[in-house]
Amino acid sequence: MKNFAEKLKKALKDKGVKQKELAVRIGMSEAGLIKMIANGSVQVETLERICEELQLPITYFLEVDIKPEGFWKKLVEDTMEELNQWKIRAYKAESQLTQSGNFKYVSRRQGVLASVA
Repeated sequence: MKNFAEKLKKALKDKGVKQKELAVRIGMSEAGLIKMIANGSVQVETLERICEELQLPITYFLEVDIKPEGFWKKLVEDTMEELNQWKIRAYKAESQLTQSGNFKYVSRRQGVLASVA
């Protein structure tokens, strides 16, 4: 598991828990925990206990890289294309409204078009 030691160290710091305290809470010796961290290999049950004690989702430690294939890849590509088309339509509509003088562009951060009519 890549970066397990780094992620665990950060989680312990963020939660204000010492390594020795975590070891006791998950039923391990401190030496066993240190060895496990150094090896970077953790049993699923141990990882689940660590996540439970630190109140973290198990995905915090897992690096999942899902690459869609086949039907799902096509679906994602089509969805992204449709999203881009909607963005273009929105920018065109916004441009027409601001040029017509009926609306004044305020700010995207505010997310508001204010009526000037």
